[in-house]
Amino acid sequence: MRSRSSRPSLQPLCCIDPEPAEPRHQLTWHSLKQSELSRPGNICDPDAVDTLRMTKVSATGQPGKASVLAMANQKGGVGKTTSSLNLAYALAQLSQRVLLIDLDPQATATSVLFGQAALDLFRQKRTIAQVLLDDGPLQDVVIRAGEIISDRAAPFDFIGSHINLAGIDMRREPGFDAALQDALDAVRASYDYVVIDAPPNLGTLTWMALGAADLVIIPVQTEPYDAMGVSMILDTTRKVQRRLNSGLRIAGILPTRYSANLAIDREVLNHLIAAMKDIAPVIEPVPNSTVYSHAAWASRITLEASPKSKVVQVYVKIAQALVAGQALPQAVLARLPELKNRLPPEVC
Repeated sequence: MRSRSSRPSLQPLCCIDPEPAEPRHQLTWHSLKQSELSRPGNICDPDAVDTLRMTKVSATGQPGKASVLAMANQKGGVGKTTSSLNLAYALAQLSQRVLLIDLDPQATATSVLFGQAALDLFRQKRTIAQVLLDDGPLQDVVIRAGEIISDRAAPFDFIGSHINLAGIDMRREPGFDAALQDALDAVRASYDYVVIDAPPNLGTLTWMALGAADLVIIPVQTEPYDAMGVSMILDTTRKVQRRLNSGLRIAGILPTRYSANLAIDREVLNHLIAAMKDIAPVIEPVPNSTVYSHAAWASRITLEASPKSKVVQVYVKIAQALVAGQALPQAVLARLPELKNRLPPEVC
């Protein structure tokens, strides 16, 4: 991560505004605070969606089939891959049947798990590229939990990626946006959760991830410019729900690389909570820590390398809430000092 000096009755899961606003291309921090994202009209209709019960039945509407959760944000470096790996690992540690799909052509999750052997997986035709580009069966490319790849055992079922997947935006054919959703149908009964690590863009692969998902978590780094981009992924999510996947729901906004001792991080967190009030819950932040950097350097999942570290416990809490059918852990407003005289005009 960043280096810097009986189930209870629950609140409704936020639905997506059926009439999205026009795209906003030049957002400022002021516009994020004042934009229509926070208007009361965006609160979800209680009759439009069932209560927030994160179970395999209520999330998918298909008893006995996996809940599909996408990590998505067009912004890079916000912690999508880190969050995908750690959440998948946390779910697996709770005895859940988990499949993680690396849908990012950069194949970072694949490299973390298998290092240089990631290229061998492509040569063996065992990546998601073979499924989406060559119409291969998804079940044929799954690396099973415990399978040894170049002296490294898979911690959960996994499908790797490859740079060739970047060419997918050039492919044009009817219904191609639903290719991943169709491919997953063959294996959903074999899992409790499928986690999709989407790429850092708003292209075809992100549309596919959202089209196949029941839930989307949006990781957002607690920096002003990163927070400004939330409206873009929300607009995309609305469009996917309207055109491709009416069952898609926003599980929450996940602040990442959060330093509670930095005033600007607290400021950003508070604005996210305020702006998302009627849109989606803001999940407990993922703390910034060198624990993540050390794990990445060792090509290990942070929760696996440092399971007792406080900074990774948020992923454990999210996994526990999902499995128990409870609301995800919520962020709380942070105490703020007076910042107005220290921030640039567009931020104030």
